[in-house]
This record gives sequence, structure tokens and C-alpha cells, in this order.
Amino acid sequence: MYKLSFKVKHKGCHETAFSAKFPNYHVTVVDIQVINPKQKQYFYYINGDRRGFDAIFSHLKKSKGYELVKEIERTNDTLMLLVVLYQKSYIQNVIQKYNGFFLDLHTCYGGYEYWHIGTVHRESIDHMIGEFRKMGELKALFIGEMDFAHTLLSKQQKAVFLYAFEHGYYEMPRKITIERIAKAMRKNHATIGEHLLKAENRIITSMARRL
Repeated sequence: MYKLSFKVKHKGCHETAFSAKFPNYHVTVVDIQVINPKQKQYFYYINGDRRGFDAIFSHLKKSKGYELVKEIERTNDTLMLLVVLYQKSYIQNVIQKYNGFFLDLHTCYGGYEYWHIGTVHRESIDHMIGEFRKMGELKALFIGEMDFAHTLLSKQQKAVFLYAFEHGYYEMPRKITIERIAKAMRKNHATIGEHLLKAENRIITSMARRL
């Protein structure tokens, strides 16, 4: 098995434009379903300073590329939105064309989209990269063979999750915020939010399969 990780500034992509306008917010994207090749429905987990949430919501509502923007919930540091996006090209369509598969949810930060893809054949990566480069400014972060029987959480995800758990992040009410965790661990709050979200997703998925 092979893995390709990359970041891209996707030309003509409303999602990339959104990230460029709000570069300090970390967006984790859950791809809900394909409506048609040019339209996709997503769930956005947006982490960052809540003082900018109204501006983000207003921007997306006014964007011609977003046919639906619905707020689901917001907390002190997270805004959750259901959106329907319409545009000419999608990274997912290229991945599907060459029989790739997602290894993680894609994210947006600082004007870039971040993707992590698995393939069975090494040549599929070369074909995908060729098409991705036509779609925008691309930088490969990792290309290589992998053993996908890896541990549930990465070293960083485990460290952040355990710190949050031990300091009451999952208690009701919460005893610590993502901002305080980030300060204590000397990391950007968006990075902490991403690690927590990915750790939670993997733990919940793993437990659900055992039920």
C-alpha cells in the first residue's frame, strides 16, 4: 500500500478561498455525500477564536459557491456548519478516478487544503499528482510505501488526548479549554483542536465497530 500526503492551493475553489480569507481558523471537513460531480455536501468543524464566527458565517452565506450554509452548533472555540458547495472541480473526483481512498479527513488552514490519500498501486500517485498540479499550487508532504496496520492514534494525537482527558476537558462542565491546553503544550490552538478531533473520531469509530 502507498500513501500520498499533500497540501494545495486549489484554483477556483471556494473552500480554499474561504481558508485564505480566514487563515487562522482550522477547518476539518467531513464529506457527507456526493450529490453530483460538481456539488458536494460537507460538515465543517471550524476551530478558532469565536469572535470571528459571525464573520465566517456571513462570508459563506454571501459566497456564490455555497448553495447552503446552515449553523448546527457553536461553542467557545468551535463552529459547526452544514454546507453544500458547488464548483467545477474537486480533489475527491481525481482520487476516485484513480481508485484512491481517504486515510483521514481533509482539512483547511492558512489558505491551503491538506489531504492524506492511500492507494494500492504506486503509479496511481503519479497520475493523481499530475492532475492535482493542473488544479493549483501543490506541495507533496509525503509519498511512500506504508503499513496501514498502524496504531490507533499518532504520538501527538495520543499526547494531546491524554492531556485533555487528565485535565478535565471531557468532564461536564469542562475544566479546561482548547486554548489552555494549547498554551500548556506550547502549540497553536488550531493544531490542538485538530489532534483532539482526529483522536476522538478514531476512538469513537474503533469503539463503535466493537458494539
